[in-house]
Amino acid sequence: MESTSIKYFPFSSLIETSFWHSLSQNKLNIYKLDETEIPIQASYRNDSSRGLYPIVSLDYESFNVKDSWTDCNSFPLYGSLIIANTIEDFKSLDKTQLTEKIGGQIWNNIINSESSDNLPSILSRFLLIVYADLKKYRYYYWFCFPALCFPKETINCSQGRFLSDLHSESVVSSLVSTHKELPINDRSYFLTLISGDNQVKLFPLKEYSNLLKSSQKFYVSFADPCTDPNHPGWPLRNLITYLVKRFEIQSLDVLCYRFKNNSAGSSLIIHLTFDQVNRNITEYPGAIGWEKNEKSKLLPKITDLSATLDPKVLAGNSVDLNLRLMRWRLMPELNLEKIAATKCLLLGAGTLGSNVARGLLAWGVHQITFVDSGKVSYSNPVRQSLFQFVDCLNSGRPKAEAAAENLSKVYPNVISKGYSFTIPMPGHASFVEDIEETSKTVSQLEELIKEHDCVFLLMDSRESRWLPTVLGQIHGKLVINAALGFDTYLVQRHGVPPLNNSLSSPSSSESSSSANESNRKLGCYFCNDVVAPGDSSRNRTLDQQCTVTRPGVSMIASSLAVELMVSVLQHPLGYYAPANHDQPGSQSSECILGIIPHQIRGFLSQFTQFMPTSNSFDMCTACSPIVLESYKNHGFQFLAQVFKDCNYLEDLTGLKKLHDETNLDDVMALSDNESI
Repeated sequence: MESTSIKYFPFSSLIETSFWHSLSQNKLNIYKLDETEIPIQASYRNDSSRGLYPIVSLDYESFNVKDSWTDCNSFPLYGSLIIANTIEDFKSLDKTQLTEKIGGQIWNNIINSESSDNLPSILSRFLLIVYADLKKYRYYYWFCFPALCFPKETINCSQGRFLSDLHSESVVSSLVSTHKELPINDRSYFLTLISGDNQVKLFPLKEYSNLLKSSQKFYVSFADPCTDPNHPGWPLRNLITYLVKRFEIQSLDVLCYRFKNNSAGSSLIIHLTFDQVNRNITEYPGAIGWEKNEKSKLLPKITDLSATLDPKVLAGNSVDLNLRLMRWRLMPELNLEKIAATKCLLLGAGTLGSNVARGLLAWGVHQITFVDSGKVSYSNPVRQSLFQFVDCLNSGRPKAEAAAENLSKVYPNVISKGYSFTIPMPGHASFVEDIEETSKTVSQLEELIKEHDCVFLLMDSRESRWLPTVLGQIHGKLVINAALGFDTYLVQRHGVPPLNNSLSSPSSSESSSSANESNRKLGCYFCNDVVAPGDSSRNRTLDQQCTVTRPGVSMIASSLAVELMVSVLQHPLGYYAPANHDQPGSQSSECILGIIPHQIRGFLSQFTQFMPTSNSFDMCTACSPIVLESYKNHGFQFLAQVFKDCNYLEDLTGLKKLHDETNLDDVMALSDNESI
């Protein structure tokens, strides 16, 4: 097997903005002029989340040195921070002396320490020197990741092989699960034994001599932050020094444990040989490890945070940090950029609209638009979180405009607008009395839907959801519906037409992809109805017209609506993600956040919910092919007929014929009293 001299990929540093903000506060309030070393902690990952080069990360938590480490794919480095008071002091720091000091500590611990219970604290060390110009918020810094220059002799390394090429999938899977069960201090450096029957056992590194006596094949293993197919990462350097000084070894089989795409198959296996290595050296052999800057020169790096002094920038950094923590520590594959780029249109700025908007902000959505025809009343602020008492004065501010303005007060970086108009509805003949005005309203609504990616239906009445449902289908938008009863709620995503924008019935869409075809069968809000939407406020008493619902219901439904949108965005098929439901034998549709249902129906009186899935109804008054084709071919002329007489939809779709052929006394009528 071909053999070459071993080479290691060095660490590169990545300091998050939150680290500098914490350092600044500590410098002002705690450290002041003190230049003594400060213990800090960094981390590196072995899950390839940062690309090829091994990355050491620091953030605001780095100042809290801790023993517990919950993330199985994140590993600690223990370091010291020196903050110089002037740029001259920073430049005059003796780098050689600092390297000898920390390198000497590593060397002495290796040759003198009898305990190896916490090897990372011995081998995984670093030093960070900093000058913080707090007037201009410029930071000069330089990292040292000391690696001992021992052994001096050449170490030959065989060409690497991947774990998946040498062992079965069961071994690969077992290695991942077994590694998670290791004690925290043994996860960075450990021993891997793979028996002939593909059983995987992991041991602390201190068991090296015992395994060597057993004559069983095993690997010296370490969490490798590198992804290079031929070379290991920087942590192996000090590990080799530890092994050569502690044990009589002539060769090593090394497993560079790497975790990628939920598998350890990309872990690198190399064979090292030590020819004529002098193990009797007791004097400090020297160390290297100062990081090069962006131009690959041995010089400090500079970070300029003056732009972040703007409170809006600071707010943005804080919001992004909270979201990035989910990705860094829990879900490396979480696509936050896709969420942030999603433009959301909220039709309804009341209880549901307010709560949905706050949930979208928390997920980092940057553009939110409101549409509502109402004004803020005295009963609103206690249940609708975007309004205050002052918004109720002088007959009340327009809800959409007030919601947009107040949302910007919560988070000034959001792009939020409000539009005040009433959405034309089937069965409301008043909309045909002023054809010109209604036509302008329809055009404005359609333009808003075209400009946005996700449309939330959060209105008071069933019929107000009809036109946005039709337009959402026409323009292929993700439409999410939330509707409430007294103690019930419905959250539902509408099926999206195929990418080819064909409006033909599902039976004739055989050319569509399987993913599109499957999702086209998901019904919309009106697919379960056998009657057309009509004027739901007619002949209703005050309690039937107004919002009557338990306060907590809207918060539950709003949260589920936002989470459903985010889950759909994280699925590889996006809007075309198939539905997961709770029926026996159903196929699972999951993303990194979990399952993705079609509908969520909840009952607060029993604290239960279930997830039905319904296919699109070919006689649906909103999303059936004939309705969509009628709008495409006749436009506002078709809508005017619907506004004038909702029975027109029943004739058009064939529902009237269905009624004539069906004994409706045997059919349970669906309540249309789903209001917020």
